[in-house]
Amino acid sequence: MNTNDDIFSINERGSGTLPINIRQKISVRHFVCKIEKGNRIVLEPLQTREEFYAELEAAEKDWEKNGGITLEEFAKKYDV
Repeated sequence: MNTNDDIFSINERGSGTLPINIRQKISVRHFVCKIEKGNRIVLEPLQTREEFYAELEAAEKDWEKNGGITLEEFAKKYDV
């Protein structure tokens, strides 16, 4: 362990909290968790904020081009 390393603690329920100095460097809230060789835990971003906004903008352009239905219309159509 290096002096620059942070400790990631997990409680009895399996929940953990990223140390503050790591949270301040990361712009994502959801991760894919993998266990690699041995007990090495790897967290990878599910989707960055930039990827989310790019996907949202593409969806908005598609909506403008192809149209769609509102949430109210959806609820009425599918009896939700």
